[in-house]
Amino acid sequence: MTRLSRFPPLAPSPLRRLLQFVLIHVGTALTVVPITSALNRVLIAEMQLSSTLVAFLITLPYWLSPIQVWFGNVMDSRVARGRKLTGWIVLGGIMAASGSAVAAPVAFLIPDRFGLGLALTTIVFLIWGVGINLASVSYLSLLSAQADREQRNRAVGIMWICMILASIGSGLFLSSQLATYTPMKFAMVFAMLNGCALLAILFGTAGLETRHDPLPAAAGARDSWAALSILFHNPVALRFFFYLLLILIGIHTQDILLEPYGAEVLGMSVAQTSRLISYWGTGLLITMLISILVVRAWGERRVAIMGSVIVALAFALICWAGGQQAPHVFLGAVVLLGLGGGFMTHSNLVIMLRMTIPEARSLYIAAWGVANFMGQSLIIVPVSLGESLRLITNDVWLGYTGVFALEAITILLALFLLRDIRVSDFRAQAQALIARGTRSHPGHEPTLSGEDDVSLQDNYFL
Repeated sequence: MTRLSRFPPLAPSPLRRLLQFVLIHVGTALTVVPITSALNRVLIAEMQLSSTLVAFLITLPYWLSPIQVWFGNVMDSRVARGRKLTGWIVLGGIMAASGSAVAAPVAFLIPDRFGLGLALTTIVFLIWGVGINLASVSYLSLLSAQADREQRNRAVGIMWICMILASIGSGLFLSSQLATYTPMKFAMVFAMLNGCALLAILFGTAGLETRHDPLPAAAGARDSWAALSILFHNPVALRFFFYLLLILIGIHTQDILLEPYGAEVLGMSVAQTSRLISYWGTGLLITMLISILVVRAWGERRVAIMGSVIVALAFALICWAGGQQAPHVFLGAVVLLGLGGGFMTHSNLVIMLRMTIPEARSLYIAAWGVANFMGQSLIIVPVSLGESLRLITNDVWLGYTGVFALEAITILLALFLLRDIRVSDFRAQAQALIARGTRSHPGHEPTLSGEDDVSLQDNYFL
């Protein structure tokens, strides 16, 4: 049987296609950088807002992640009719960039006009969140369909390396521009970064995708919803879903607290804490470069375990540095946090992009995106616990370190789930469930085959 490809070969050269995916990924990420590396610190340390309230605002986009399932189903249906995905990427990019650009000025209204400021900030963060969800599921679905396992390993590594380089540059830019902090200058810097982010997304999508040939109805929305049912009946898929939840809670809670920790515990300035993302990004960049080779040699699971242990050690050093008032140790621990995060990010992304089925790539990518964003939305729980501990003990250091310790424990607990996760087991169980569904719906023939879901003639990416 000749298997139909949902995404036929595209006109752009392999190198150009890779560069365009890099631009899209970097552009989407740049809408997040100023919020989680500067705005969080200003709201908590300078404006003295509750860290729980700030966590609520920053995680609002992630609570919207279940809409990725709906997005994925709609996209699978439209692709089955020969439509393109790049329009969705552009729409998501515009929403994400515009929402992030005005996040700072509306948030600055909260101290003086709490009700109006909070309402406007909530709306803006929701727009930002819908945009990130829409753009993410669109370009990751396109990437998953256009590359086999080895090509995804390379593509994911290069995309995330470029994203980290952009994050490092953004951190240095923020630090240089905010040496003298004023709210007006802060808002202008936000607008400049998000303008660059939108331009990257627009250039990345230009000519990336041609119109598809329509596919049979069996590959459309009905099979997508059947695939979602298969997800929840597949124990390996469920374990991976909850593994992602724990990992994301463990690694991303520090996104909100690391800069305020440097300010309130170690007395660092706005410019100094804005540079933390550059230290973290340097560590992440090193291991993302190494991971392309290490994952090939050791496999995704071993690299994920190694990264998790390094991250747990980094959190322990961060706690110790605050107690000893050792800012240089703190900076070293932030680099170490990036080193472990690079191994974790690359290996888990490669696993995620492999755990799909041809009938509903967008839907499965959306499902893992839901786990990703739900994990980030739930970071409000440890942040709230840390703030409660701080109020009860009247000890700033203890409040923060309680959260960092909880992050380390959560990451180590996630490793118990990873032990039983195998892509081969996921595919075998998914194939059995699809075959069972095919018998229930004659005319729907499963198309799973081999180690990966992209045939040899489709290996045109890179």
